[in-house]
Amino acid sequence: MAILAIALGGVMFAITVTKGVQDPDFFWHITTGQLIAETGSVPSTDPFSFTWFGQPWTPHEWLSELLIYWLVTGLGRIGALFVFGLFPAAIFAVLAQALTRHGGARVLSLALPFALGAFVLIGYVTLRPQAISWLMLSILLWFLLAARPDRPARFLLLIPFFVLWANLHGVYVIGLGVVGLYTLFTLIGRTPMSPARGWVLVALAGAIGASMVTPAGPVGILYPLRYVEGGDWGLANIQEWQSPNFHEPAHMGFLLMIVALGLNGGRSTPGWLVTLSWIGVAMGLLALRNAPIAVVFAMPTLVMGLEARLRARDARRTKARRPMAPSVALGRRVMELVTALVIAIGSMAVLIPRDINAAIDENIGERFPVAGVERLLQLAPDANVFAEYGWGGYVIWHMHETGGHVFVDGRNDMYDQSVLEDYTAIRAADPGWEALAAQYGVEAILLPPETTLTRGPAQSAGWCEMLRDQWQVLYLRDCLPD
Repeated sequence: MAILAIALGGVMFAITVTKGVQDPDFFWHITTGQLIAETGSVPSTDPFSFTWFGQPWTPHEWLSELLIYWLVTGLGRIGALFVFGLFPAAIFAVLAQALTRHGGARVLSLALPFALGAFVLIGYVTLRPQAISWLMLSILLWFLLAARPDRPARFLLLIPFFVLWANLHGVYVIGLGVVGLYTLFTLIGRTPMSPARGWVLVALAGAIGASMVTPAGPVGILYPLRYVEGGDWGLANIQEWQSPNFHEPAHMGFLLMIVALGLNGGRSTPGWLVTLSWIGVAMGLLALRNAPIAVVFAMPTLVMGLEARLRARDARRTKARRPMAPSVALGRRVMELVTALVIAIGSMAVLIPRDINAAIDENIGERFPVAGVERLLQLAPDANVFAEYGWGGYVIWHMHETGGHVFVDGRNDMYDQSVLEDYTAIRAADPGWEALAAQYGVEAILLPPETTLTRGPAQSAGWCEMLRDQWQVLYLRDCLPD
């Protein structure tokens, strides 16, 4: 188990660090963490946009944002990436520990499903709060697989567990669903905890109550339900809210996992876990962002099915094997450990650039409007900026302290649908876009050069072009004197 976690975890660690800062939401997450650290309170209204400023906002991942801010402040970007690079390894280690204790799964049973899970996770690992929830979900599965009726009071540990999770990230609502499903199977006598079903019911009620212990109070438990429904605008415009396209190589891992689950057939797997696996698949088919949740649910199911088949194969063998000498067994273990270390360290050496800070800066420069924001800070540091949706967080990070605000950013679940639709209309230069921009008080436009608005309409409407390169175009409403 340790060897497998080292090998797979090392590869995933290297990929996470190498990808650097790719999540556009990272920037508003860290700015929120900074705001919480400096004010000592969690905001309940939006401080970052000019379209929703002062309107209700529930930062349901405030504790993760504070953690990210502390990590970046204390350890730097590289240190924070190193910490988050450990989360995939921790997921594999937790699930491997749970499965080896639950049914004695061997390394071969773990290796294939875990390798498939890692293949799917590659596209999602980065410095983002969701990674914490994936680990919490793995810990919850470990807890449920280890639950025994002779120590039912341990189920009450779910209460402080959900107090923590509800303040870390909104995916705790999925965790509540997991406990609810387990409780249902317990009530019908299909889990080891059935003789102590009363404790399970109390723990479920306690977990629901614990999820209300957040800065938002009891009503906050309803907010993460928006995680399940991205809204019409989100489904149409945000890739991670869309269904996978299995013609794309990046989504093939998820398809292979679905096929593997179908072939597995739920063999030797608890019914609640099989059900979770297919619920995870359904969630992943509805929205790409749910694929890591599907992976966490599917890996234990695949491991149990494969282990059952391996044991059936072993039972059919009639020829007894000669026991391995202790010295040979020790040598074999040493070689396996060396191989795992070579894979892990080799992955880091090959994938992680030597000058990682420069690589991170280059990556940010290719994805975000670095020059445009620098120019804005010189010309209009307190402007109301109509920025590309995925750039809103970057603008917030640099311009919040100078008084700048954005039209929209990655918090699409907060904004009213009408605001998002108006954003689309202005960006596409639809008829009446000038009146909409004036109505909202837009003072600057920062968009990629290939968008409709930056290919003539803005300039024709009298906006002054202050910067144009291959990555970005910057306009100001009021022309500055030469």
